[in-house]
Amino acid sequence: MKDREAVVVGSVLPSLTYSVVDRGEEIPVERKDLLDNLCQGEKKALYILDILFDVEVRKSQAAETIFIVDDIADSFDYKNKYAIIQYLMDISRNPPFKMILLTHNFDFYRTVCGRFVGHDGCLMATRDDNGIITIEKPEGIKNVFINVWKKCFFNDARRRLASIAFVRNLIEYTRSCDDNDYKTLTGLLHQKPNTLHIKQRDLDGIYTRLFGPTAEAWAQPDELVIDSLFNEANGCLAIPSGVRFENKVVLSVAIRLAAEKFMFDKLNDPALSFDDQQTSKLFEYYKKAFPAKSNEIRIIDSVLLMTPENIHLNAFMYEPIVDMADDHLKKLYRDVTALV
Repeated sequence: MKDREAVVVGSVLPSLTYSVVDRGEEIPVERKDLLDNLCQGEKKALYILDILFDVEVRKSQAAETIFIVDDIADSFDYKNKYAIIQYLMDISRNPPFKMILLTHNFDFYRTVCGRFVGHDGCLMATRDDNGIITIEKPEGIKNVFINVWKKCFFNDARRRLASIAFVRNLIEYTRSCDDNDYKTLTGLLHQKPNTLHIKQRDLDGIYTRLFGPTAEAWAQPDELVIDSLFNEANGCLAIPSGVRFENKVVLSVAIRLAAEKFMFDKLNDPALSFDDQQTSKLFEYYKKAFPAKSNEIRIIDSVLLMTPENIHLNAFMYEPIVDMADDHLKKLYRDVTALV
């Protein structure tokens, strides 16, 4: 720092000098030349150091300040990201400081919410090509299944359907993939022989065997779950884009089921079945059988690219489902259901 004493007493603004040390030799360098020779990660680190330096000066002067922080931890590894979060938390406790944090990174968003901002201080914005659509309080930041969907399992069709993949994971972890309940739920995520026969009462039974007895039950126990799924997926098409995890899960499940049904119907081979990775393996069969169907192949390829992260939602898989816009899934759903 130039003029360190003058900076300390506040008579001049701080100014930094830079040098490069190479094999024991220290050479002064101008900031512009330094930046021209740094990689992007190094440039970002230097930029953050500049910010930290300015923050410390303002802290020492008790200067009232509003900080607007935009994706400051983007592209950093977890260790450095959490170090930045910890520093933001420290300076937020300084009374003269106020802060607005902006981020596209859901893990960062969820972490700052839990550590020091709090749910009341968090908002989630969605936008389309025309600008911001909504700014609203988020749901289920920490665990959307436990905090939101599970409470609605017997009275909200869309959240009930969105819970299927998560319930299936719990059965896999606590029992095995050979469990009958696991196999039943697999028939609601992939086109299987039992897919068209699973009723709402079957879902109720699976729920109570996993979580314990309850006095609650679905109002239409004989309703086919597959009918409810496509009814809800069609309903999602009319809803504006927003932070609605259940819409994205339901659309993704319906997309995959429709794509698999289309391929099975076209291949028309009753002996064709798969124990795992059904969609991708079925797609390989389809491409070999119909190599000239370029449009259908393009659409189904998009199914494999877009839907998996949106179906298997858990505590570690929020970001893909947040980053994927509803509009992309709606278009893909229309494209897949239009296949004949």
